[in-house]
Amino acid sequence: VMVGRHCRTRSELLSALLRTRSFYREEKEILKVAQDRLAFVGLGKHAHAQARNLPYGDQRKLEIARALATDPRLLLLDEPTAGMNPHESDEMMRLIERIQKEGVTLLLIEHAMRVVMGISSRVVVLDYGEKIAEGPPEAVQRDPKVIEAYLGTPRA
Repeated sequence: VMVGRHCRTRSELLSALLRTRSFYREEKEILKVAQDRLAFVGLGKHAHAQARNLPYGDQRKLEIARALATDPRLLLLDEPTAGMNPHESDEMMRLIERIQKEGVTLLLIEHAMRVVMGISSRVVVLDYGEKIAEGPPEAVQRDPKVIEAYLGTPRA
């Protein structure tokens, strides 16, 4: 997570090599932000664990914590619940809602309709790369083009 924050640093290589006071101040700030982001995603107690030793769902949260360390205004999440069981998916949905409440705009690419309909305020549906519907989740869900594209047409 600290690596994600380093992209926002001002220290130069020389400061790092010489271990100046400003370098140590900045490192202390980076560590604090990293700890805050880990706590935010629910991984505070795993701050010193190796990423590879975390369960899959926690690894996904770690990726999000690293992205949040950059203080984004827009966050793109590509299938954040892919491969997760229902409990993990619910946790991820709650985390995404918390991120939205922090004022971060989210662009979500997701195939799990339960997730999309549960957290989205606006949905865009693509069929083979072409936009076929856009709007509130409830309206898009009832759109005939969406139903045909994803459920097929009734046979005669």
